Amino acid sequence: MSERTEKFFMGKGRFVDDITFPDMLYLEIVRSTQAHARILSVKGGLTANDLPLNLTSTGESYRRGRDYEVEPVLAKEKALYYGQPVSAVYDRDRYKAKDLVETVEISYDELKPVLSIEESLNSAPIHESRKDNVVSKFEIGKRFSLDSVVKLSDQLYIERVLPNPLETRGIVAYYNSGKLNVWISTQSVYSIKNGLTRILGLDPSDINVYQADTGGAFGSKSAVYPEYVIACYLSMKTKQPVKWIESRDEHITSTRPGRGAKAELQIYGDREGRIKGIEGKIYVDVGAYADDLSSTSPSWIGYQITGPYSIENVFIEGYSVYTNKAPLGPYRGAGRPEAAFFIERMMDMYADHIGMDPVELRLKNLPEKAFESPTGLKLLPSKAFFEDGIKKIGYSKLKKKNAGISFGILLPAVSGGESAKIKVENGIIKVWLGGNAHWQRHELFVKRILKEILGIPEDKVFLMNGDTTELQKGIGTWGSRSAITAGNALYKAALLLKEKAQKMNINDQENLLKSDLSSEYYENMQLDPTMISFLLTAAVAEIQDGIKPVIKEVWAYYDVGEPLSEEAVYGQITGGLLMGVQEVLSEALKYDSKGKPIPETLAAAGIAYSINAPKYHVQIATFGRSNTPHGAKGVGEAGTVGAPPAAARAIENLLGKRVNRLPLDFDLLA
Repeated sequence: MSERTEKFFMGKGRFVDDITFPDMLYLEIVRSTQAHARILSVKGGLTANDLPLNLTSTGESYRRGRDYEVEPVLAKEKALYYGQPVSAVYDRDRYKAKDLVETVEISYDELKPVLSIEESLNSAPIHESRKDNVVSKFEIGKRFSLDSVVKLSDQLYIERVLPNPLETRGIVAYYNSGKLNVWISTQSVYSIKNGLTRILGLDPSDINVYQADTGGAFGSKSAVYPEYVIACYLSMKTKQPVKWIESRDEHITSTRPGRGAKAELQIYGDREGRIKGIEGKIYVDVGAYADDLSSTSPSWIGYQITGPYSIENVFIEGYSVYTNKAPLGPYRGAGRPEAAFFIERMMDMYADHIGMDPVELRLKNLPEKAFESPTGLKLLPSKAFFEDGIKKIGYSKLKKKNAGISFGILLPAVSGGESAKIKVENGIIKVWLGGNAHWQRHELFVKRILKEILGIPEDKVFLMNGDTTELQKGIGTWGSRSAITAGNALYKAALLLKEKAQKMNINDQENLLKSDLSSEYYENMQLDPTMISFLLTAAVAEIQDGIKPVIKEVWAYYDVGEPLSEEAVYGQITGGLLMGVQEVLSEALKYDSKGKPIPETLAAAGIAYSINAPKYHVQIATFGRSNTPHGAKGVGEAGTVGAPPAAARAIENLLGKRVNRLPLDFDLLA
């Protein structure tokens, strides 16, 4: 167990809610109890009318010229989702602050909420300045015409999913001596700093962001939310420290969920199992407001729609649409699992229609040489990998168990690259990465790289939390990018430090640890085909208690390049597999007819109990190294890409009924 992990197990972590200052103000948010309503009056608390500027929680549409509506810090004329911030109250006593929420009076004129993609396309715009509810439209690939023997169609759905990390969101803001200091639970101190700098109109030198110990994120802690802006503004106004900690109720109603996608697809092929083309439409429910990520999500899904296969004809129309729900955010995989579920479900339909083994059909459509799809996706030959994987997992035996199989790819979000800093201080080495760790075990690859290059014992190397005062430039942790990008930056920073030491005639670890040397490295990077991982997943289902299907076992044969830490890789894969399986069985964020989220607890949101986890059979494969000095590839989202289509097929085999919606609708399957 590393000292970082031991710290948390011993209860020595320092999370946001552990940070206190004298005269701390505790912030609470008064939220809309309507999903769609005109706000007639607000009596009490800090309201939109009290803000000095027309602040928004992001400046994206103004900064990049995007044509979408961004979320205001506090709703003013209309509330557009249940849980939207309308007013804010605060007190030096956190319990009195909670009581103040009940004193705020809000009068509404209730309107009919728009709660589905279908309703969005056929309803009046929820933003009255727009002509419809379509946020953005994309075309991916090229139109084609085929006279194909086989043409199959289906509609596929994936419900919204809550991130639900163990620790909810939280922030402490303290404007002191002309500087705004922020302690926050986050995936990126840089996205927080850049966002707050832009929104509040501050000079970058006047804001410092520090990552507190962070208890999970799954994509939910990369953005700037309204509550963060309110806390900072209030501290700037009062010159006192301000703390806001999200409740689990608030997380369910107001933190940005992921997924929420629909596909209408057609697959074309011949009787021998060769795919000729795929076309259709992909829709994404972005909620009441959009940003760059959510508005382009259909395009990102469409870009990956061919999966690992060499499909020569592709044309996808993509639409992101507004609904009266909380704004969409990234959730583990962020478009990758959606694309994999869509193409793999169509592959299974095709195999069933022509009476071919699903694995045989898949192998027949894999590229044997480098391939670029009509969407621009560049892939290395993968057939040999999947053929090897089918043997390694023992498919001939699994077939007799009616196993579901999926082939997939994992595209890491390497764009922008990453930074790293190494500092020798008091006989130890401290490391800062541009990507902030929140229990992915980054410290393991950090220790390995510095031991390999500098010969420093692992117990002398410490990974620090994100800190913009120590490392001023960086990106963040998401999209299976950290080992590739931060590992690359750390590797090269270590080489720089070694070069500095050699110039000073320091050639041994003892004298290096006595020095005060430091080095820092940043490198921009772009996605290269060698960085793309191939994923083979299998699942077996059975009926539990004579009532419902469950996934009993999962096999994963995943390409991770050079594994920098097999312990960390195994943990990332198994965690992702469990999340992917639960998206098939039960995990979802559903809404009632009024637009209020139905779940009220973690369990009600469909999260698995540990006793219901499947048995894992994980094999780590190295199918070529990435073109980085350490050779690693991405892994964090692999399980969420591979598990859903494999688990869906396993249940389909078990029940003999088509599974085209996540999570399972037991009424339709009955």
